[in-house]
Amino acid sequence: MFIAPQHFQQQERYFSHYIEQYVAAHGAGINYGIMAIETDRERLKIGQFSLRYCKGVFADGTYFESDRELLLEIPEGSVDKKILLALPMEIEGEAESGVAADNRRYYAESARIYDSSEIGSNSIETDLAQTNVRLILEGEDCSGLNTIAIARLLERRESGSVILDQSFICTVLHYGASQIITERLKEIQVLIETRASAVVRRIEAGRERKSDQTLMQEYLWLQTLNRWIPWLHLTLQNSETSVEEVYTKLTALSAELSTFSSEVSERPPVLPSKDLSSVFLPLFAKLRQQLSLVQSDKVKEFSWDDKLFEKRRLLRTAIADIHMMENYRFVLCVESSIGAANLIKLFPSACKLCGISQIAEVVRNGLSGVPLSALQVAPSELKPRNDVCYVEIDTHHKFWRELMDKREPIVAHIDARIPDLQLKLYALG
Repeated sequence: MFIAPQHFQQQERYFSHYIEQYVAAHGAGINYGIMAIETDRERLKIGQFSLRYCKGVFADGTYFESDRELLLEIPEGSVDKKILLALPMEIEGEAESGVAADNRRYYAESARIYDSSEIGSNSIETDLAQTNVRLILEGEDCSGLNTIAIARLLERRESGSVILDQSFICTVLHYGASQIITERLKEIQVLIETRASAVVRRIEAGRERKSDQTLMQEYLWLQTLNRWIPWLHLTLQNSETSVEEVYTKLTALSAELSTFSSEVSERPPVLPSKDLSSVFLPLFAKLRQQLSLVQSDKVKEFSWDDKLFEKRRLLRTAIADIHMMENYRFVLCVESSIGAANLIKLFPSACKLCGISQIAEVVRNGLSGVPLSALQVAPSELKPRNDVCYVEIDTHHKFWRELMDKREPIVAHIDARIPDLQLKLYALG
């Protein structure tokens, strides 16, 4: 065969392209896997698995890119088998090229190439070697083959349709080659942004009543969430981010979120290249739980119904989930024209507090209600205010235990010694 300049130039193009793709793929610890893949899901209905396009690197370092359709007929009765992408290994002394049907390492494909050193040069036709990748089913003879599992077959039904395992994550170099990882990343992004918005709303709502110490917890939450929002956004814009980087970052995110539940982060498992599902699926489930868990507000404010205050000096409030507040402290915030100093002395004896079923008997017979203790300083959870008296409710008293067990409204009777009354009830977690 006559050697023309085009042959050497084509060889140069091939090596340049090969090295470029190889280096790009080997930037991570996992050094082989799929970089891009496209399948035809319609073929599954007629018992076939079709691969339209794929590129990646095999375990022996062979870069491949195939845009010819690869078909695999799924035999009847096939159950729980992996579908493998296969390429013959490089074996010294054996012929590596031939026609595609020979199942050799490369197959010849005719192409026209040009001499780029001269203007208007003629093209010549020559054979180019293409990686001869093919599809096989788990259980077939794999000796002498490099393989990558790209799908898991659950079953072929009697109707002929093929059912694939939608939770299977094939060995990938770039996370974008896995639809599951991509979808879960989008879900995590939505959860984080939603959680951050909720934290901002709590901060805005609590500026007037919560102490800086209480708000600090919210600010730390917001700081953590804001730190990860840009990374998620940029990663979703770049589908060629290595799967190992995504795993490392997500484990760091989960560890950071564990701080808010007072947990020590567990040591993450090493990322196994052949079984990504075993680490990614539990990790995504944990992140979903950490970000979806309803964070109870440490400071809850309850309003009073004052319709009976002018006639009977009674205030009422109902707390729907009071039976779930076993570990909360309940504090009354009292404000009046007589000043905080006088309120500290008068209010504990001027107020009778108990459940709605007990208030009539307590007031009529002059009995004591739930004991109240005036606090010298504001609770650390609340923002201190001038001329305000803070009174803590004894949540261990039998009257309080009864109203919690019955889940009935709380009623407070305040005598006339306290004029111009403004009363707020807080539950402090």
